[in-house]
Amino acid sequence: MPSPFRRVSLAQFSSILERVAVNRRIESIHLHHTRHPNHVQFARDASLDAMWKTHTEQNDWPDIAQHLTIDPEGYIWLGRNWDTPPASACGHNGDASAGPLMIEMIGDFDEGADVLEGAQRNTVLGVVARLQQLFDLAPESLIFHSTMAGISCPGNSINYQQMLAELAPHRARLDFADETQKASPFRDDASTATQLVQEALLDLSRKGGDQRIDPDASACAHHPGAAPRMQRVAAGSSVATRAAALTPDQMQALRPHLVNLSMGDFSRSGKWTTTRADVDAIFAEHLAQALLAAKMKGQPLRLMFQAHGGLNDEATGLAIAQKSVAWWKENDIYPIYFAWETGLLETIGQMMRRAVTTGRRDFADWITDPAIEEAARLAQVPAMWSNMKLSAQLASSASAGREGGARYVARMLAEFCKANAGQVELHAVGHSAGSIFHSWFIPAALELGAPAFRSLHLMAPAMRVDLFKEKLAGLLGEGSGVDALTVYTMQEQLEAADNCAGVYRKSLLYLIYHALEQERKTPILGLEECLRGDPALSALFGLDQGPSKGEIIWSQTRSTRGRSASMATSHGAFDDDASTMGSIARRILNRADHESIVEYSAARAPAAATADQEAEVLQPQALQLRAQQKPNAPIQLKDKTQANRRALCVGINDYPTAPLAGCVADVALWEDVLRTAGFEVSSLLDAHATRAAIVGALKRMVVSSQPGDVLVFQYSGHGTQVPDLNGDEAGGDSPGLDEAICPVDFATGALLIDDDIGKIFRLLPDGVNLTCFMDCCHSGTISRFALGADKAARPLGPGARMRYVPATPQLAEAHREFRQTMAPEPPGEGGVAKLREVVFSACLSTEVAWESAGQGEFTVCATGVFGMGTEGLTNAQFADKVSAAFGAAPRQHAKLYGAKEAQARLLLEPIGTAPTVAAKGEIMAEAEAEPAPDLASLTRVLQNLLQLLQQSPLLGADASRAAQTHWSEQPTHPAPQSMQRDENKNR
Repeated sequence: MPSPFRRVSLAQFSSILERVAVNRRIESIHLHHTRHPNHVQFARDASLDAMWKTHTEQNDWPDIAQHLTIDPEGYIWLGRNWDTPPASACGHNGDASAGPLMIEMIGDFDEGADVLEGAQRNTVLGVVARLQQLFDLAPESLIFHSTMAGISCPGNSINYQQMLAELAPHRARLDFADETQKASPFRDDASTATQLVQEALLDLSRKGGDQRIDPDASACAHHPGAAPRMQRVAAGSSVATRAAALTPDQMQALRPHLVNLSMGDFSRSGKWTTTRADVDAIFAEHLAQALLAAKMKGQPLRLMFQAHGGLNDEATGLAIAQKSVAWWKENDIYPIYFAWETGLLETIGQMMRRAVTTGRRDFADWITDPAIEEAARLAQVPAMWSNMKLSAQLASSASAGREGGARYVARMLAEFCKANAGQVELHAVGHSAGSIFHSWFIPAALELGAPAFRSLHLMAPAMRVDLFKEKLAGLLGEGSGVDALTVYTMQEQLEAADNCAGVYRKSLLYLIYHALEQERKTPILGLEECLRGDPALSALFGLDQGPSKGEIIWSQTRSTRGRSASMATSHGAFDDDASTMGSIARRILNRADHESIVEYSAARAPAAATADQEAEVLQPQALQLRAQQKPNAPIQLKDKTQANRRALCVGINDYPTAPLAGCVADVALWEDVLRTAGFEVSSLLDAHATRAAIVGALKRMVVSSQPGDVLVFQYSGHGTQVPDLNGDEAGGDSPGLDEAICPVDFATGALLIDDDIGKIFRLLPDGVNLTCFMDCCHSGTISRFALGADKAARPLGPGARMRYVPATPQLAEAHREFRQTMAPEPPGEGGVAKLREVVFSACLSTEVAWESAGQGEFTVCATGVFGMGTEGLTNAQFADKVSAAFGAAPRQHAKLYGAKEAQARLLLEPIGTAPTVAAKGEIMAEAEAEPAPDLASLTRVLQNLLQLLQQSPLLGADASRAAQTHWSEQPTHPAPQSMQRDENKNR
């Protein structure tokens, strides 16, 4: 493994440049983009690790390809020794005496994908200017990869001449005293920063083995091949920290909870070592203190042993442990992790890709799964799988004077429980190959005298059925060794929709079933077809409707919370799925669904797409569809059952300067509602909800949609108003101000203003239904320009928390500086009539959105209406019900913003879906409730009736269409004076 990839700010980078010694002559600066990972997929240390492993293990280069990497948040990651040539472009890499310095920008900057802007663009320009000053280079020494090869890198959305023009003021400032970059919310203190600079200088002098590089090596040619690895890091585990990046305090906090093993023995190498003395300390000191604390609470000591899957190397195993230790302890569960350093999936993935690609990056797109299975067998992957299983067995075995590390833990556990009889509860959790580990550890512990395990939880178990029957099945049942067994696994269709290593188009369990065991089609415990096809297993788990000794939770479940919930959709996702982890905790604590626990807060990011899905999403489909449509041609819409339903939910509590309390809980409510409605939901929470991440995820959802799709964007967090910089906010109730939502990094000026969201929504293909639920202040106009206030704001009352950040002069200036790094936006066309989307806002644009009792008040009311049933409701009817839910004297007034035809559209249904027959009564009731409707309301009612009649044999199809055309073409006029109602009289 490399030394840690140092992440430094631009100011710290300037300090490094003052002291760095470079013997190689730098002649130019090469600029690239990664494409993969893009902004949404970026996972900090994990992404750098993935890139390094791809370059060194798959491409056989001596080090990572690039000298510097600049991330979406504007930070710089040091990489390769600057005295060594990069793997930049064929024939342009130079040599050890002279050549280029290579910069990679995290993102996909081709048209329709990520945008190089804000902090990232500012850092890129600042780094290039400083390097050119240091090495006495001209502005034109900046070279795009596209000029050296026939590809779009660093992205065809970046204009070279414009970048040179923007570079000029940066260079001019450096001619005077260097302006230190303003401190970010995450800046280290002075002493830490000084140490960081010293460590970075040491990193830059490290030697990565043989420093020779192929002069024809090119990083970009290999990034697509690396994409599956990076996607797995983002999707299978949302851990964003690697072991090398753990602080000393974090490492120390892990020590009482971690046992690190290698080939069955205590690990004496790597980033973490474990000795027998460490295990002795866990039982004699840490568990003794935990037992005392449990006694004071009148509880037993609940001791949980977790074994991660055999898909993780040491770094990932440590990161998984570090991430969830505090959560287990908050739930009064003491965790002990077995990290056993297998790293199998990475190795399998590399070998499989080498076996099937034969140097062609797209060959795997055409090869069949059976051919990949055969390639895996020829590559001796089954032998590796057998070796990993042997590692699990050796850990809990003893022979010829040798005692495995896990067996030593089992022996100490038995002694501890005997000394504290009746005061300790034992539980075990295993993910994937972790089930194999526990099939040896639990029998060993029982053999040595440990009491029965109260519960065993196996997530996507990768163990053979015959091993399960031999080692665990006989122990099931109260008093037999394992009181309760729960298996969490995917149903067959999800297993088939998963992928392994980005090459094999089924889950890892299917690869084991077909290829990794010595005999093909060896039954595996986690596969539905194996469970249902074995009469003994079917009876054991009650699949035959009889009594059972174990329970299976099939993902995905209808409920997202409770004892029987799991929402994982990939093999690697279970141990970071909030629903699954919450279910396990409830079962260990013996809590019912309605009883509270500290819910698991996964560091969720939108699930990374497979290689096939990425290739589709990265195309600007919305623009392609419009280009292909003939003028005035009818849009081909999907029916209700065919519609793709996707949602993006954003919730931010952990603002550095203005924390909130209910936004993440809001997202949990919306996830439940939307998944119940059939939506595929992606979420960005807290630190992951940066401006770049929100923009990237929202844009991808919009541009990859097709006519007939239904989309939702939900946001809970702060809102604000900042000075309008392009002159499009001259009217309305807030002249000269832009409405904005506040990403977690908003303090740097990275606000998401109405212009930004409107620009993305203008990419929406015709025929796509997009609905926004905005639980923040100033949410009414957040997707377009000022629309004007509806009524005077009600005076604010004390005692509640506002979702509003005032635009201080510092924030306004940071906003101005941030926008200067972006291309200027022309003024847009405002007004409700221009809206293509539907926006449900928490409050009027002159009001404040509130949260209380740990939830947003708008979210509680809106999701409550969903809970009462919304089938057949139009957007306008739903808005009325939400308003009514606020009660008679609301302090905020929820509001629907949308064009008239959108307000009459069915809520969250494909455009063009007719009201159901069940809704006919409501439509008639609406007509009867209006004694003197205006012409627009009457038109809307008649249009709804005509849609019903179109489906009825009472009216001919031709006549129906003619009538519909007639009404749709009628201009909307103000109601005659005689039809207008007297507002005060009706009130």
